[in-house]
Amino acid sequence: MPKEDTIFDNTKIKYSGNFDYKEIYKKLYVWITQQGYSKPYEKKYWEKVKPDGKLAEFVWETTKTKDDYFIFTIEIQFTFDGLKEGEAEYKGKKIKLDNGRAEIKFNATLTRNFKATWKNENGLMFKIYEKYIIPDKIEEMKIDLYQDTNKLIEETKNYFNLFKF
Repeated sequence: MPKEDTIFDNTKIKYSGNFDYKEIYKKLYVWITQQGYSKPYEKKYWEKVKPDGKLAEFVWETTKTKDDYFIFTIEIQFTFDGLKEGEAEYKGKKIKLDNGRAEIKFNATLTRNFKATWKNENGLMFKIYEKYIIPDKIEEMKIDLYQDTNKLIEETKNYFNLFKF
């Protein structure tokens, strides 16, 4: 049975204003695949046109296998609400952008023993293995996943041109 450690749990970025929601989709897709993660699997996608603008929601899941024991999973939940086509001026030229609200949530999970190599995780040998043989490796994997997810969040903030705090 695999064991999971939650590294990020519904960490949110909210933004309201002009942006191109298709561009953020492309930018994050490219970043994820360049970092060695799988192509994002779209777990959910739907759009609805409302009187105050379009509502679009989709959820991605991507994984990165580190070795036969560890796998990283990042889930990204996108919600775009009140989307209306608009224009903005950039370097003296008018460009088409969407105007609305965006909320993006990030979840990251480290899965150990993901191939179920150890069948009896309550057994003495498994406990010895995790507690005395690989505790540093487990911590290293948690840090790696934290750093990857944090970079992805920073990439998203940079797209929206938000300040870091």
